[in-house]
Amino acid sequence: MKNKLIGSFILIAMSMPAKAEYRAYQYIVKTQDPYAVATKSNAQYIVSTLNPQMFKSYHGGHLVSVDLLRTWICPGYTGSRKAVCDHPYDKGVKQ
Repeated sequence: MKNKLIGSFILIAMSMPAKAEYRAYQYIVKTQDPYAVATKSNAQYIVSTLNPQMFKSYHGGHLVSVDLLRTWICPGYTGSRKAVCDHPYDKGVKQ
């Protein structure tokens, strides 16, 4: 009886769909490299799944200035180079 109960519980748990989500971040990134070519605007808007500390350390450390603009939650899976979802407030806005 106990084995049937455990087996039933495992079967039910495995049949339930898994739900995943991840956090997306939007940054404005500026180079702090004194040897970089000066352009009209060296700022870039970047959307990433890396948190601010990880983003800065992965993309140059003290050579970049990273300012967090906004963050949001995206449903789904991030593997296989899937694109980061759009910000919820941007849906329906034409650029």
